Amino acid sequence: MKLIISNTQKGKSLVYIFIFSAIISFFYAIFTQTYNGDFLGIEVKITTVELIFNLFTSIIPFIFLYFIYLRFSRTNRFRKKIQVPMNFFFKFLVIIMGWNIIVTLLYGVGIMGADAYTAPQGIKLVIQIMNRFNYLYGAFVFILCTKKSDKRDLIILLLLLILAYFRAGLGSFMYIGMIMFIKYNFEVRKLYSRNKIKFLVCIICFPLIVSTLYAVRNSLRNQEEDYSNPVTGKFFGRMSSFSDSAMILQESAYFSDSVKNLDFFYFQKQALGVFSVELIPKVRPEIMVFKLYYGDLEDNVAYMAGTQGNLYISYLKSPILLVINILSFYVYIIIIFRLFQVLKFEYNMELALILSLYVVMSGVSNEFAFIILSILVYIILFYFINTFTRTVIFPKNRII
Repeated sequence: MKLIISNTQKGKSLVYIFIFSAIISFFYAIFTQTYNGDFLGIEVKITTVELIFNLFTSIIPFIFLYFIYLRFSRTNRFRKKIQVPMNFFFKFLVIIMGWNIIVTLLYGVGIMGADAYTAPQGIKLVIQIMNRFNYLYGAFVFILCTKKSDKRDLIILLLLLILAYFRAGLGSFMYIGMIMFIKYNFEVRKLYSRNKIKFLVCIICFPLIVSTLYAVRNSLRNQEEDYSNPVTGKFFGRMSSFSDSAMILQESAYFSDSVKNLDFFYFQKQALGVFSVELIPKVRPEIMVFKLYYGDLEDNVAYMAGTQGNLYISYLKSPILLVINILSFYVYIIIIFRLFQVLKFEYNMELALILSLYVVMSGVSNEFAFIILSILVYIILFYFINTFTRTVIFPKNRII
């Protein structure tokens, strides 16, 4: 087994995970005649040909993303790159993450599956300002910038896990796993080559680990769900939007009628949600997919339609809208990679890929916009700190 592989090979492995999840979801639907993921247990009523078409359209966006990643990886150079000021950034992240823990405990900010938080107007304004500094993306940048022996990573990881617990979210674990795979790939491969039996035991225990994590999450959210198939039914179902987009094909009559209320530029307007949730259109694919079976049960919950699901719905609205939204997806992804190209650290393109993989799977416009805004804010912050340090504090030094 080759222990040292290139960064692009590591990135390819991550893309394979999402493609593999879509394939697993496809075979789950074929063999059980029910869907997994958000529609776990719902009967499949479309043909095998339609399922194959849905698998194809589920995979294509990831292949497209991978080629964009390859292109940027091969041309990853700017005349001037912005250095991440690590000493400052560590302290800044601890403050930001500490603040998020406090407002989560006091006001319920950011708790998944919960109602919108309430806080005094003055505090709410501060929360909105501080939310521009996304602690999750910042933590990932920091971890990928440090040396493997840097113990500050442990502090950042601990704070991430605390926030994941208080906010009842498992998404952080998926991201952390991918970040660790990129940074410690050599160590993982070396450990596997020497301890294959232990890895086999971990694989055998994986269903128990997954079901336990989901049980903890649901306990924190006061939800009840069936986990008879925790890996193929729930885990891989949540790592793919195959079932969600298949339901759009299956219930095409419902969606053909529903798109009458869909704003023509819903996808572009949804991106404005990074500034205020009030700007997000009330009718959008994620809500349409959720209300297919659950009506108005929970207005604060939505299902992901996926990139392919958004494109299905765009086509039902207008073939012209389909073209516009395909171009919009492309522009969003290009901007994300362009912004990460500005930052100077070894795994900048890999982090751009990691963050893009999930939003390509979900297909949610404001998630693309949130990445763009968050990284742009950090670039401005780093530029300001570096400039201030170079010109005011240490005129002869370029970084701190």
